[in-house]
Amino acid sequence: MSSPASKVALILGAGPNIGKHVAGALSAKGYKVALASRTNHGTAGDQIYVPVDLARPDTVAGVFDQVKDQLGAPPSVVVYNGALRIPNDAADPLSTSSFKIQDYDDSVAVNTTSAIVALQHAVAGFRSLPQSPNATAETKTFIFTGNILNVVPVPGVLTFGVTKAATAYAIRNLVETKAYEKDGVRFYYADERAENGGPVFKDIDGPAAAVEYLHLVEQKDQGPWLHTFIKGKGYKDFGERPWTPGQK
Repeated sequence: MSSPASKVALILGAGPNIGKHVAGALSAKGYKVALASRTNHGTAGDQIYVPVDLARPDTVAGVFDQVKDQLGAPPSVVVYNGALRIPNDAADPLSTSSFKIQDYDDSVAVNTTSAIVALQHAVAGFRSLPQSPNATAETKTFIFTGNILNVVPVPGVLTFGVTKAATAYAIRNLVETKAYEKDGVRFYYADERAENGGPVFKDIDGPAAAVEYLHLVEQKDQGPWLHTFIKGKGYKDFGERPWTPGQK
């Protein structure tokens, strides 16, 4: 692997909450961090900004090229934090006023297609990193910021759920088929939950994600692909049906 001085991380969809705090945590561990998004929310220290529009999957490959050119190595840690949530009518989600093809296509692009393109280029970069008998565990990790929609149907977010679930399947497939296990690559669908197993909705906690994502990066072996966690408490397995919409 690359030396500690040249560890590189890439955060796609880097916003002012999870993106900012995860970047800070990785920088503190010696990573050179690239923040990629449509809008530059600011960088600190030797972090760099790379523009990208995740609604255009064809732009994702160029981000990896720029990161390698500017930071000297492909990223050994990739966090996909991009998301597009377009609500649907909870009572009539398939009405023509609720379900629009362009909205659906945009959601698929951001929440699924660009994520899978990022997986493709992340793995190519991971496999190009030199192997070393002294390699640390802080390598070859891909984390997708997910939510509860891959296991629980929620009214009003048909499109968002379809696309999150699709990417969850991709992550699960890569882990459970062990396609890249021999390369030491780890994949996670990370989902912050409330104490009762329900979603945190818009109360996603950036600092909590930073703690948890860094733990995944530093973890020696692949853990459960569905990494559900509680702020301040870490991982907890909530099972396949942890919560019902409307439950308090």
